[in-house]
Amino acid sequence: MGIIILILINIFCPLVALIIVLCFLLSPRRKVLKTLFGELNERFAIKKQNFKGPCIWFHAASVGEIKSVANIAKALKERYKLPVLVTTLTKAGQKAAQKIDAFDYALLAPVDFYISVKRFLKFYNPKMLLIVEADLWPNMIYASVKEGVKVGIINGRISKRSAKRYKILKPLLNLLIPNISFICAQTEEIKKRYISLGANEQQVFACGNIKYDALNENPARAEEAKELINKLSWQNSQIMVCGSTHNIEEEIIISAARKLKNVKFIIAPRHLERVKQLKESLQKSGLNFTFLSDLQNTKDAQILVADTMGFLGALYKAGTMTFVGGSIIKKGGHNLLEPAILKKPVLFGKYYYNAPDVAVKLLETGGGILVNTTNFDKELNKYLSDEVLLNKAAQAAFETAKKFQGATEKTLEVINL
Repeated sequence: MGIIILILINIFCPLVALIIVLCFLLSPRRKVLKTLFGELNERFAIKKQNFKGPCIWFHAASVGEIKSVANIAKALKERYKLPVLVTTLTKAGQKAAQKIDAFDYALLAPVDFYISVKRFLKFYNPKMLLIVEADLWPNMIYASVKEGVKVGIINGRISKRSAKRYKILKPLLNLLIPNISFICAQTEEIKKRYISLGANEQQVFACGNIKYDALNENPARAEEAKELINKLSWQNSQIMVCGSTHNIEEEIIISAARKLKNVKFIIAPRHLERVKQLKESLQKSGLNFTFLSDLQNTKDAQILVADTMGFLGALYKAGTMTFVGGSIIKKGGHNLLEPAILKKPVLFGKYYYNAPDVAVKLLETGGGILVNTTNFDKELNKYLSDEVLLNKAAQAAFETAKKFQGATEKTLEVINL
């Protein structure tokens, strides 16, 4: 039955791909497709790129996952004396990988069409495929196993909700999951979910989240951020830094800014394609704002929109408190420990299912503050008005973040070729 489902996936794959492209063309994120036609050689593995196997193949969805596995890639390259090839779903992820020495070559991942994946395997001859987090593609796994490529999952993540959905495709999972050689899960709970989906209990390990080992107490561009704060004349102000935000969350932040006139706000949208929409909301609010990419109107600005990549960590460090988006709306929450490691109290909403262990621990220690559509401004003002409470929360956030590190070493102990 599993093989029949896989065949049906391959039959309908071109149609689904076309529908996805059309949906993007009609959405605010259509700009992400601007280089599509130039990417077809890579996405369909039509033409071999200038890279020679055998190799170790990492597959990671996007920028965050790419950066998190850099140290593991470097260690494996030294251990096995093989070059490292990495694939990613996004152009941004590919560009990020190209800047990391641990990766010898970065490509866009082949579409999950059996013929394309098989051709990719023939081109680059990987000896091992390491899938990062939750980006499980059936043809990628099945074709790799059929060609004798050892498949493992590192930093494995699967939510309770996703596990329930996967069980609908139990026959397909039975074809794939038992053939995965090892799974390094982020938590004990996630380990149990993989086992419930058919993974061999002896081959699943709870290693922690390797992203937390990449947490940086001294983020790049920190001095730039400090200069930026001076340019805005915010050096004596309390600053609320809101990272990876989505539309509804931005409306809540703008509403809080109206009430807390003495507080400065930095908003870093999760998707830069939405900056135009955010600008329209700010114009309607009547608040003074400016953009990181165009600091022409800095006088009396209460809000800074961070509309450039690679600056969020530095901005978190420059702030007083932080909010991590994708949590008031149902996106599962983004990286809560990125600001916590910088001794910044972290506000977030109830939808933190991407990393529930982290969220719960932050709430238990007092380093995290749960907010919603009605209490965001009240909780923010509560902490900003009480220096003792603020400092206590900042220290708790830092100590919590430190306790989550160490997964890289545990993961490397599991991986074997």
